[in-house]
Amino acid sequence: MPINQTIRNHMIFRVILQGVSHPGNVLSLPDPHEDEPAVFAVLGCLLDNEVTLSVIGDPALEAALARHTASRTAHPENADYIIVRNGTTCGKLAGFKRGSLEYPDTGATILYLVEELSQATGVVLSGPGVNGTVSMRITGLDPSELQLLRQVNSEFPLGIDAIFLDQSGHIACIPRSSRIGVN
Repeated sequence: MPINQTIRNHMIFRVILQGVSHPGNVLSLPDPHEDEPAVFAVLGCLLDNEVTLSVIGDPALEAALARHTASRTAHPENADYIIVRNGTTCGKLAGFKRGSLEYPDTGATILYLVEELSQATGVVLSGPGVNGTVSMRITGLDPSELQLLRQVNSEFPLGIDAIFLDQSGHIACIPRSSRIGVN
Protein backbone atom coordinates (compact mmCIF):
# COMPACT_ATOMS: atom_id res chain seq x y z
CA MET A 1 0.00 0.00 0.00
CA PRO A 2 1.52 3.35 -0.99
CA ILE A 3 2.34 5.72 1.86
CA ASN A 4 -0.17 8.30 0.62
CA GLN A 5 -2.94 5.71 0.85
CA THR A 6 -1.81 4.74 4.36
CA ILE A 7 -1.92 8.36 5.52
CA ARG A 8 -5.34 8.83 3.90
CA ASN A 9 -6.67 5.67 5.59
CA HIS A 10 -5.49 6.99 8.96
CA MET A 11 -7.20 10.32 8.32
CA ILE A 12 -10.46 8.61 7.35
CA PHE A 13 -10.30 6.31 10.38
CA ARG A 14 -9.81 9.34 12.67
CA VAL A 15 -12.94 10.96 11.19
CA ILE A 16 -14.91 7.76 11.82
CA LEU A 17 -13.65 7.65 15.43
CA GLN A 18 -14.61 11.30 15.87
CA GLY A 19 -18.10 10.48 14.56
CA VAL A 20 -18.55 7.53 16.91
CA SER A 21 -17.31 9.49 19.93
CA HIS A 22 -19.52 12.50 19.07
CA PRO A 23 -22.81 10.99 17.85
CA GLY A 24 -24.89 13.07 15.49
CA ASN A 25 -22.10 15.41 14.42
CA VAL A 26 -21.87 15.60 10.65
CA LEU A 27 -18.21 15.41 9.63
CA SER A 28 -16.43 15.62 6.29
CA LEU A 29 -14.15 12.88 5.03
CA PRO A 30 -10.77 13.98 3.67
CA ASP A 31 -10.76 15.01 0.01
CA PRO A 32 -11.99 12.07 -2.03
CA HIS A 33 -9.63 10.12 -4.21
CA GLU A 34 -10.70 10.38 -7.85
CA ASP A 35 -10.68 6.62 -8.39
CA GLU A 36 -12.26 5.56 -5.10
CA PRO A 37 -15.88 6.13 -4.06
CA ALA A 38 -16.32 7.23 -0.42
CA VAL A 39 -17.94 3.91 0.55
CA PHE A 40 -14.80 2.05 -0.54
CA ALA A 41 -12.59 4.49 1.38
CA VAL A 42 -14.62 4.15 4.60
CA LEU A 43 -14.97 0.37 4.44
CA GLY A 44 -11.35 -0.03 3.42
CA CYS A 45 -10.49 1.35 6.87
CA LEU A 46 -12.93 -0.85 8.77
CA LEU A 47 -13.01 -4.22 7.01
CA ASP A 48 -10.45 -6.96 6.57
CA ASN A 49 -10.34 -10.72 6.02
CA GLU A 50 -11.53 -11.46 9.56
CA VAL A 51 -14.97 -9.84 9.28
CA THR A 52 -18.00 -10.50 7.12
CA LEU A 53 -20.09 -8.10 5.09
CA SER A 54 -23.43 -8.02 3.38
CA VAL A 55 -24.88 -5.45 0.99
CA ILE A 56 -28.65 -5.29 0.93
CA GLY A 57 -30.04 -5.04 -2.57
CA ASP A 58 -26.81 -4.72 -4.59
CA PRO A 59 -24.90 -7.96 -5.27
CA ALA A 60 -22.44 -6.16 -7.59
CA LEU A 61 -21.44 -3.72 -4.85
CA GLU A 62 -21.12 -6.61 -2.39
CA ALA A 63 -18.73 -8.47 -4.70
CA ALA A 64 -16.68 -5.32 -5.35
CA LEU A 65 -16.42 -4.50 -1.64
CA ALA A 66 -15.42 -8.09 -0.82
CA ARG A 67 -12.61 -7.87 -3.38
CA HIS A 68 -11.53 -4.40 -2.20
CA THR A 69 -11.45 -5.26 1.52
CA ALA A 70 -10.70 -9.02 1.39
CA SER A 71 -13.78 -9.56 3.58
CA ARG A 72 -16.02 -12.57 3.32
CA THR A 73 -19.67 -12.19 2.40
CA ALA A 74 -22.48 -13.47 4.60
CA HIS A 75 -26.26 -13.28 4.91
CA PRO A 76 -27.27 -10.00 6.59
CA GLU A 77 -28.38 -11.83 9.76
CA ASN A 78 -24.85 -13.16 10.25
CA ALA A 79 -22.76 -10.30 8.87
CA ASP A 80 -20.50 -8.09 10.96
CA TYR A 81 -21.05 -5.14 8.59
CA ILE A 82 -24.22 -4.48 6.60
CA ILE A 83 -24.33 -1.86 3.86
CA VAL A 84 -27.71 -0.40 2.89
CA ARG A 85 -27.94 1.53 -0.39
CA ASN A 86 -31.60 2.48 -0.64
CA GLY A 87 -32.27 3.82 2.87
CA THR A 88 -34.13 0.80 4.19
CA THR A 89 -33.48 -2.72 5.39
CA CYS A 90 -37.16 -3.48 4.65
CA GLY A 91 -37.72 -4.28 8.33
CA LYS A 92 -34.80 -6.73 8.56
CA LEU A 93 -32.79 -4.61 11.00
CA ALA A 94 -34.29 -6.41 14.00
CA GLY A 95 -32.79 -9.70 12.75
CA PHE A 96 -29.17 -8.48 12.60
CA LYS A 97 -26.52 -9.43 15.18
CA ARG A 98 -26.77 -7.46 18.45
CA GLY A 99 -24.00 -9.17 20.38
CA SER A 100 -24.37 -10.96 23.70
CA LEU A 101 -24.00 -9.86 27.31
CA GLU A 102 -20.60 -11.55 27.38
CA TYR A 103 -19.53 -10.06 24.03
CA PRO A 104 -21.63 -6.98 23.20
CA ASP A 105 -18.96 -5.90 20.72
CA THR A 106 -20.05 -8.70 18.37
CA GLY A 107 -23.12 -6.72 17.38
CA ALA A 108 -23.28 -5.64 13.74
CA THR A 109 -22.38 -2.27 12.31
CA ILE A 110 -24.69 -0.93 9.63
CA LEU A 111 -23.61 1.60 7.02
CA TYR A 112 -26.45 3.54 5.40
CA LEU A 113 -25.60 5.21 2.10
CA VAL A 114 -27.92 8.23 2.09
CA GLU A 115 -28.51 11.28 -0.08
CA GLU A 116 -27.54 14.02 2.35
CA LEU A 117 -26.52 14.63 5.95
CA SER A 118 -26.79 18.04 7.60
CA GLN A 119 -26.61 19.58 11.05
CA ALA A 120 -30.29 20.58 11.04
CA THR A 121 -33.50 19.76 12.88
CA GLY A 122 -34.60 16.17 12.41
CA VAL A 123 -33.10 13.31 14.38
CA VAL A 124 -32.31 14.28 17.99
CA LEU A 125 -29.64 12.31 19.84
CA SER A 126 -28.62 12.25 23.47
CA GLY A 127 -26.41 10.03 25.58
CA PRO A 128 -22.66 9.43 25.88
CA GLY A 129 -20.59 11.81 23.75
CA VAL A 130 -23.41 14.32 23.40
CA ASN A 131 -23.54 17.51 25.46
CA GLY A 132 -27.30 17.72 26.08
CA THR A 133 -28.75 16.93 22.66
CA VAL A 134 -27.64 17.19 19.05
CA SER A 135 -29.80 17.31 15.92
CA MET A 136 -29.08 16.13 12.42
CA ARG A 137 -31.11 15.63 9.27
CA ILE A 138 -30.75 12.45 7.23
CA THR A 139 -32.19 12.75 3.71
CA GLY A 140 -32.73 9.45 1.91
CA LEU A 141 -33.37 7.28 4.99
CA ASP A 142 -36.70 5.58 5.56
CA PRO A 143 -38.00 7.06 8.87
CA SER A 144 -39.01 3.59 10.08
CA GLU A 145 -35.30 2.66 10.17
CA LEU A 146 -34.74 5.04 13.09
CA GLN A 147 -37.64 3.46 14.99
CA LEU A 148 -36.16 0.00 14.36
CA LEU A 149 -32.69 1.20 15.38
CA ARG A 150 -34.14 2.59 18.61
CA GLN A 151 -35.81 -0.78 19.31
CA VAL A 152 -32.76 -2.95 18.60
CA ASN A 153 -30.61 -0.67 20.78
CA SER A 154 -33.05 -0.57 23.71
CA GLU A 155 -31.17 -3.28 25.65
CA PHE A 156 -27.76 -1.60 25.86
CA PRO A 157 -24.97 -2.84 25.78
CA LEU A 158 -26.57 -5.05 23.12
CA GLY A 159 -27.31 -3.41 19.81
CA ILE A 160 -26.20 -2.24 16.40
CA ASP A 161 -23.92 0.69 15.63
CA ALA A 162 -24.99 2.86 12.68
CA ILE A 163 -22.86 4.93 10.32
CA PHE A 164 -24.39 7.24 7.73
CA LEU A 165 -22.47 8.29 4.61
CA ASP A 166 -23.86 10.77 2.11
CA GLN A 167 -23.09 11.42 -1.54
CA SER A 168 -20.89 14.43 -0.70
CA GLY A 169 -18.56 12.49 1.59
CA HIS A 170 -20.13 13.56 4.89
CA ILE A 171 -20.38 11.03 7.68
CA ALA A 172 -22.32 10.80 10.96
CA CYS A 173 -22.68 8.00 13.50
CA ILE A 174 -25.29 6.72 15.92
CA PRO A 175 -23.61 4.22 18.25
CA ARG A 176 -25.75 1.73 20.15
CA SER A 177 -25.35 3.81 23.34
CA SER A 178 -27.18 6.83 21.85
CA ARG A 179 -30.80 7.62 22.59
CA ILE A 180 -32.73 8.49 19.43
CA GLY A 181 -35.59 10.98 19.23
CA VAL A 182 -37.21 12.79 16.33
CA ASN A 183 -37.92 16.51 16.21
